[in-house]
Amino acid sequence: MRFRFDPEHDELRRTLRRLLTESAGAQDVIRRASLPTASDHKLTARLAREIGVHGLCVPERLGGAGFGMVELGVVFQEAGRAALGAPLLSPALATGLLLESVEDDTSGSLLRRIAAGELLAAAAIAEGPLGWDAGPATAAAPSAAGWTLTGTKEWVQDGWQAGLLIVSAMSPAGPALFAVETRSPGLTVEPVRSIDISRRFARVRMDGVPAVAIPAPDATAAIRRARDRGLVLLCADHVGIAQQCLEMATAWAKEREQFGRVIGSFQAVKHKLASVQLELEAAESACLYALWAAQEAPAELPTVAPIAAHTCAEAAMLAAGENIQVHGGIGATWEHPAHVYLRRATLGRRLLADPQALLEDLAQVIEDSVFVSTVAPAL
Repeated sequence: MRFRFDPEHDELRRTLRRLLTESAGAQDVIRRASLPTASDHKLTARLAREIGVHGLCVPERLGGAGFGMVELGVVFQEAGRAALGAPLLSPALATGLLLESVEDDTSGSLLRRIAAGELLAAAAIAEGPLGWDAGPATAAAPSAAGWTLTGTKEWVQDGWQAGLLIVSAMSPAGPALFAVETRSPGLTVEPVRSIDISRRFARVRMDGVPAVAIPAPDATAAIRRARDRGLVLLCADHVGIAQQCLEMATAWAKEREQFGRVIGSFQAVKHKLASVQLELEAAESACLYALWAAQEAPAELPTVAPIAAHTCAEAAMLAAGENIQVHGGIGATWEHPAHVYLRRATLGRRLLADPQALLEDLAQVIEDSVFVSTVAPAL
C-alpha cells in the first residue's frame, strides 16, 4: 500500500498547527498545571465550532464532516506535537461509541449536538485500571422514566468538563451502553491527578442516576472496536510527540556549545538523534497503516491496533527521554517543556489498555488465526 495525504489533509494540518501554535503548547500546559480545570475553554470552543474536530467522523446527514479516521489522525498528530490540553480523545471515544449503536432519535440528536460543538461528550468505561477490558460492575436498573445507573467509573478523561457521558453498565440483559447528563441528580465528579499534566481525569460516582439506553446490538463488541480505534488515535498522538521531541532535541544540539563546539557534533548525541529518527520512521509507518485499516479494513484492527500502539508508544517514550538527555540539566527542570512530553507519552501508552494486555490480546488473535495441525504426517 502506498499512502499519501491529499491537499485537504495538508490544509487541515496547516490550520490546526497555526491555531495550536498561537493558542496552545507545552508552556501553556505548564502554566495551567496548578489550575483545577487546566483546559482553555476558548480554545476548546474554537476547535469544536470553527474547525469541527469533534464532528469530523460524524456523517454529513447528522451535521458532521463525514470524514474518517485518517482525517482524525491528522488532528491527533498535531495535538501530540502541541501537547494539547483541550478535550480531544474523550469526545472521539464517545462519538465512536454512539456511531457503533443503532441510529435512533437519541443517538442521532446527540451526534448532531456534538458535531455542532454544542455538546462535549466523554466515555466512561473503565472501573479499575486505565484499560477498558474489565466487565462493567456498574448496574443498570429499569425505572419508570427509563433507566438508573449505580456504580463508579474511573479515569474518565475530561469528565469534569463534559456535559454528557457514554457509560457502560450491566443491565438485566447483559452489558449495555447508556447516555448520562453530568448534571443529573445522584452523579458526582471528583478530579483525579495523574503524571500527565496535559490531560485531566475524573472519578464519576453514580447513585441512581437517570440514564437513556443507547441501542447497541453488542455493547461488548462496540466497546472493543471503539477502544481499538482509540488506540490508533493515540498512535497519531505519539507520533506527534516523537516528531516534536526530535525537532526540539535537534535544534538544541545545533545551538548548545560545549568544549568549543556544538554538542550536535559529538558522536554520542548524533547516535541518540539517529536512534530516535529510526524509531520515528517505523512509528509513522505503523500509524499510517493503522489509520488506513481503521477506515478501510476494520476487520484488521484487532491485529493492527496492538502492533501500532506498541510501536508508536515506544517511539514516543524514546524520543521524549532522549530529548531530555540532549538538553541536559535544563531539560529536567519544571520550566522547560521537555518533561510535558515525557509525561504525556508515559501515561498515553497505558490509556485504554495495559501494554502487556495488548500483547496478550495480539498473541490470542494470532493463535486463533493460525491452524496448527495435530495429525502426524503420513509416512
